[in-house]
Amino acid sequence: MLPALGERRVMLGDAQDRTFASAMWDGAICQVVWQSGHVSRYPPALLQELVAAPQRRRSVAQRWDSAQVLPVVEAPMLFADESARLDAMRALRDFGVLRVRGLDVDDEATVRFMRDLRLPIWEGPFGVTVDAKLVAEPFNVSESSEALPMHTDLAGYAWPPSGQFLHMLSNEATGGDSVVVDGFQVLDHLREEAPEAFDLLSEVEVAHRLFSPDRETYGRAPLVRLGLDGSVIGIRFSNQTLEPLPLEEPRIGAWYEAYAELTQRLHDERYTVSFRLEAGDAYLIHSHRVLHGRSAFDAAGIRHLRDAYFEFDNLLGLIDLMEGVAR
Repeated sequence: MLPALGERRVMLGDAQDRTFASAMWDGAICQVVWQSGHVSRYPPALLQELVAAPQRRRSVAQRWDSAQVLPVVEAPMLFADESARLDAMRALRDFGVLRVRGLDVDDEATVRFMRDLRLPIWEGPFGVTVDAKLVAEPFNVSESSEALPMHTDLAGYAWPPSGQFLHMLSNEATGGDSVVVDGFQVLDHLREEAPEAFDLLSEVEVAHRLFSPDRETYGRAPLVRLGLDGSVIGIRFSNQTLEPLPLEEPRIGAWYEAYAELTQRLHDERYTVSFRLEAGDAYLIHSHRVLHGRSAFDAAGIRHLRDAYFEFDNLLGLIDLMEGVAR
């Protein structure tokens, strides 16, 4: 390996490169001679790292429902106190949502906050940031005063951005409460109580499309993503952008029944948490897990929310660095 970067230099293309001829431990170094003649030397510290490495990022997502008090942090503390910042990032990792108060509300505040937090913004075809505010001719539901159903953004990507920052710049409207739901919790219960519906949602590919006259997103995937061990590791859900299933899909009727069951559960007050965002309030979510929405509001009042997207892996990397896991 390259000492500075820890990058592997030997390719395992030949059997001689992966079959050892001899091994020796002299009390300080483990030395392995491979059949190819290459010699590897492993100090105890490196051996300990090799044993510990597979355990990285194996934190268990903390499920929650309507009884959960969501984690909240004051924005100044994120940058004044490193331990407070680490605690906040761990909370976002574990619960998939973190509320933030006391943010600036000037036009550059959203980008500045993400930069200061060291979370690079994911830029899509609709811009570096995306505004959700009332307009005369809405492009989508978020630009109207209607209630916005629970959803994940940009479901029309093969890999939608896995993190989202929702920052309230102005809110003088009556109504318009923010709503979040733990998709993993809902899916756990669906799997227990309606396993056939769960299986359909994790097996049948469906398409989502978000577009404009000069922009296009289209992706096809199951609504539920499973890991190799069968655990839930992702959900995409956007009724607004869902495309019809192909008529030749043999399970089309059963799939729509399963979809209706999931839709009802995602909006069930047993699972949802609502809160009002004032100007300077915000929240971050793991958007492959937590769905968000909004209640209807009075169009007479100004309500301006600004979105930015990021990759959740970058948050996990920051936690690793702050915890000293990354060397």
